[in-house]
Amino acid sequence: MRIFLILEETSFYQPAFIAALLRNKTYQYVGAALVTKVPAKNSLDKYFQKYWYYLKPIEISKLVIKKLELDIKQKFSSANNASHSVSGVLKQFGIDYINIEYDINKDEYLNFIASKEPDIIISSNPLIFKKKLLSIPKICSINRHSSLLPSYAGLLPVFHAYRNGENFVGVTIHTMESKIDKGIILAQKSIKIEPDDTVAQLYQKCFDISADLCFEALEKIRNNQMEAVIAENASPSYYAFPNKKDWTEFRQKGGRFI
Repeated sequence: MRIFLILEETSFYQPAFIAALLRNKTYQYVGAALVTKVPAKNSLDKYFQKYWYYLKPIEISKLVIKKLELDIKQKFSSANNASHSVSGVLKQFGIDYINIEYDINKDEYLNFIASKEPDIIISSNPLIFKKKLLSIPKICSINRHSSLLPSYAGLLPVFHAYRNGENFVGVTIHTMESKIDKGIILAQKSIKIEPDDTVAQLYQKCFDISADLCFEALEKIRNNQMEAVIAENASPSYYAFPNKKDWTEFRQKGGRFI
């Protein structure tokens, strides 16, 4: 199957996930679109630039140090060890890609994607796909989402699950429709929230299992076995970026971001 990737350029979790996908030679990866700029309403960076005061000083320090460490590793990484950015991973594996800014539904982007003649698009980014994009792959588009859908669709789902006192977070791979985080659930796995877990650690655990879940979904598609996984005890819910009340509840439960 011919696979096209649409990914956000974030150095925290995505590079190792993408490398794990590309190391699997079962599939033909024909190209990628790298989302380098996201609309403010969907941008975690912009959110924390505006609401930095929701974080504790120690959390701000840890985030800054982590970002500096990743930037330094990316700057000095060799061609054979380029795993500290998504663009580095794509170059390392010889994947042809274009950069995307704000709206992936522009004709110039769609033409590039269509030229690769994908059977399947794999998405791990916050941009909205319109019908024209969703119609490009011969089979379907699938999305990776860090929650146990249909619960916790939307933004920062792991944060909201912790805030609500859930016992588990998880990852869902689902087919994409015009409505956000909808479609057939092809693969899903839960992760128990441990007492000492931070939001950042839980996201890392989510990305650690994401490649294998993508392969599970792809094999279902290959074998034409696209029956939906039934999420037990899950009710549909959608969340935006957290507000002041959400952060207060998160802290009251002992929540730490990083």
